[in-house]
Amino acid sequence: MIMLARRKTLKWMIAALSIILVVGCSPSNSQSANPSAQPGSASQTSPSPSPSPSSPATQTDTTKELLINMRQLAEQGKVINSDFPVKTTVLENVTSKWGEPDNTEWVAAAKGTYATYLKQAMVFGFNKGSQIFEVRSFDKQLQKLSLAKIKEVYGAPAYDVKVNGEEIIGYTAGQEYKIEFVFPLATTSNSNPMLDHYLVLYPRGTVNSMADDPGRQW
Repeated sequence: MIMLARRKTLKWMIAALSIILVVGCSPSNSQSANPSAQPGSASQTSPSPSPSPSSPATQTDTTKELLINMRQLAEQGKVINSDFPVKTTVLENVTSKWGEPDNTEWVAAAKGTYATYLKQAMVFGFNKGSQIFEVRSFDKQLQKLSLAKIKEVYGAPAYDVKVNGEEIIGYTAGQEYKIEFVFPLATTSNSNPMLDHYLVLYPRGTVNSMADDPGRQW
C-alpha cells in the first residue's frame, strides 16, 4: 500500500510538471500576441524625446527671444533690466533710485559725461542738461550672443565700424533711437566673437546748438 501511494504521488508530480512546462512554452504571452510590440518590428513606435533645456535648438530659441526683446525695448529707448529710458530720463532719476555712480567721466568723442554703475552692470551717458542720451548694458546674459546670431536675427547692419580693437554694428530702433552692439574684433581663431555690451542711443540728445555741434548719429 505504501509503495502504491508513492507511485501515485510520483505520477501526479510528473503530470503537474508537464502542465507547467507546456504553459511556459505557450505562445499566448502578451509579447507574442502583439506583433507590433516585437523588437525591430516596423510598426513599433516610441515617443520622440523632447528637447532638453540645454539642447542647441532650445538655446537658439532663447537667444532669438532675447534679441527680439532687446529690439522692442530699444524702440522705447530702453535696454534690458532698466527702467530708465533715454531722452525722457535725467541723471537725477537714476541717482535717486540707485545712489551715486561708482565713476563719472567726460568722454569727448561720445559727446557727453558717462556714469558707471558696477553693481547694475550699466553705464549712462548724459549731456550738460543731465538728459540721458545713451544707456549701455554689460549684463552677463549678453555674453551668449554672437556676432553671427545678431546679424541672422536683425539682418545686415546699417552701421558697421572697426575701431580700437572692437567691431561695432548698429541698427535703427523706431524713428528716434539706435541700438548698437560692441564686439571684440574677430580673429583667425575666433571668427564669430561673443557680445561684450550693447547700447541704446538717442542721437538728438548729443546735439549742442550753442556750440554748433550736430552731435552723434551712432
